[in-house]
Order: sequence, then C-alpha cells, then structure tokens
Amino acid sequence: MRVRVLGCHGGETPRHRTTCLLIDERITIDAGAVCRSLTIDEQVAIDHMLVSHSHMDHVKDLALLADQVIGRRQSPIVLHCGPETAETLRSSYFNNFLWPDFTRIPTVDKPVMRIAVREPLSRFHLPAPGAESAAVAPTTLADGEYEVRYVPVTHPVESMAMLIRGSTGSILYSSDTGPTTKLWEVANAVTDLRGMFVELSFPNHMQALADVVGHYTPQTLAAELKKINRRDEIPLFVYHLKPGFYEQTKRELDALNLKNMHLVELTDDFAF
Repeated sequence: MRVRVLGCHGGETPRHRTTCLLIDERITIDAGAVCRSLTIDEQVAIDHMLVSHSHMDHVKDLALLADQVIGRRQSPIVLHCGPETAETLRSSYFNNFLWPDFTRIPTVDKPVMRIAVREPLSRFHLPAPGAESAAVAPTTLADGEYEVRYVPVTHPVESMAMLIRGSTGSILYSSDTGPTTKLWEVANAVTDLRGMFVELSFPNHMQALADVVGHYTPQTLAAELKKINRRDEIPLFVYHLKPGFYEQTKRELDALNLKNMHLVELTDDFAF
C-alpha cells in the first residue's frame, strides 16, 4: 500500500494544503488537495474517493475534479460516504446551485460521480483495477484490493474514521475528531495495523474551542493515545495542524516526546 500526501493541513496558504491522501494512485482519502496536487492524467486515474465528512476542507475538490475528468473516464468515480454526508452532498453541494449535479451529468445512467452510502462499522470492498467489486472482501486480499470500514467519531457533523485493510496490512485514518471511544476499541482489535493517521488541530490554549468544534489539541491527543494498545509499536502520523497556529502546536506536540511519531508533510510518500 502506497500513500502519497497531497494535503495534510487544517487550512490553506501558499505553503499549506487541506487534507487529502492518495492510495496507490487511484483511491483518495478526502478531497482537500486533489486538483492542485495532481496532473489531469493522475486525476482521471482516480476510481474511488473515501469521504470522511462534509466539511469544505475535506470535500472542496470534488467539484473541480468532476469538471476536470468529464468525458475522460469510462466509469463514474465512486464517492464512499456515510449516510448524512451523502445527503449533504446531494442537497447542498451537487445541487445545481452551488455546483452542477455531476452525480446525474452527463446522464443519470453514466454520471461523472456516483455516491455510495456506507453504513457505520460495516465493511465494504474496493476491487483491484479491472476486477469486479464483491459484497464481502475476501480474507486474503490481492495487491490493489482493499477492505474499508468506517467508524463514527466525535465532530459536529457525521465524521467517519477509516480502517483500510490491504494485502500488506491495515492503516487507520482518524478523520476530524475530538475525544472518542469506539475508534480505539475497533483499532485495538486490528492485529495488522501498520500506521495511524491522527488529526491534531489547535494548541492547548484553544482547548475550549477545540472541544466545541470537535478537534484535538496536544493534551487531548496525549490522553487519547493512552487508549491504544501497542501504541509505541505502531507508527503515528499526525496531520491537520491549523496554519495560523502551526509552530506553537508543533512545539507542544514535540514536548510530548511521543515514540514512533511523525508530523506529516506535503512531500511525504509512505509504503505500508
């Protein structure tokens, strides 16, 4: 499993991009930095987009991507969303007011994008290129084949963390969240967890705001990590720092002296 970092921040400047990870050149986690990071041909190669929640910094490039790839693909890009996120995209995003409804353009039968509703905690299958999707992923996965499970976390809107299992092991993506429980219970049962991408947004002095908007500070992140078995053995990749408070939040994160921790950067390219 290859994971390229296209965006890893909680805001945008010329030096910061909002959240987007690219798996094996054809699956994205969120859509905060697709179009400014990839060539047209690379954008056309995307088959699946795992959408954690409906906030703009995680979905903003769905609109531009749809416009870029129209007429260049034989099948729709599939947007895998929780039920509430799917409804928000239909009613408030692809609604022909904010943006054309590319889930029905150019035709209902052959749209540019298709929304697939994924229930919390259920598992779904992403087939290898050229293969057919199965109702249940096989126990042994081929290269390029994945099983995904969404886990609800703590945020003002429906927000889904993800456990993504491939042929070489699993990774975790926290989505936007504040202190939560179910995610760590599920993660502790995953025996092949190779890495955890966990958000961190605000410095400690903004704890009250972080609690209201559902994000971590260094002090709440430290408390959350105590819920994880084998924490020191599993690489931790921290992302989503707000650009306006980046240096202060980074200093407070460094002060935690967390083992096996990496602060994600735009140039990162991981293999799991």
